Amino acid sequence: MKRALWLVLAAASIAAACSNTDEKGLPASEDAAPPPVHVDPLGADPRCTSGRMRDPNESEGPEMMPGHACIACHDATVAATGEDAPNFAFGGTAFPSGHEPDDCIGSGAEGAIVTVTDSAGTKFTATANTSGNFFVEDQAPKFPITAVIEFQGRTRAMKTPQMLGDCNSCHTQQGDEGAPGRITLP
Repeated sequence: MKRALWLVLAAASIAAACSNTDEKGLPASEDAAPPPVHVDPLGADPRCTSGRMRDPNESEGPEMMPGHACIACHDATVAATGEDAPNFAFGGTAFPSGHEPDDCIGSGAEGAIVTVTDSAGTKFTATANTSGNFFVEDQAPKFPITAVIEFQGRTRAMKTPQMLGDCNSCHTQQGDEGAPGRITLP
């Protein structure tokens, strides 16, 4: 009888060890999708991920002209027309992928948090809006600055300190001045 009980327990142990379970020992579904693989967005082909372009002639506001160099445009507007335009300490556009065209709405980036740290250690934080635009007005960071973007628990850090807060002047569709392309979600 003891031998029979031992054989039953041994068979049950072998069956349990060979069963289709997940890493927690719970039954795994044959149809379960594999865990998502995070793909680096800087390797993506050029495209407008959202499929929506913002008309550059639309009214002015925080969502205007995603991808364009914010500070340069505001400075040029004030110089040419005398009109008031916000004075940004830094500003740019976050996109889901690294090579999106100007005026593409970076809507997949809404809510991303950009933190800029200046040379004195002061941190400035901005949140991307519905166009992907982020900015901080009327502050005076001490240059050089570094930046980190955070989204859904992941982060991407700028490797090289910068002397300019006009993020989109380098983070263009193709990337200028050593930037690899757009400011992308991690």
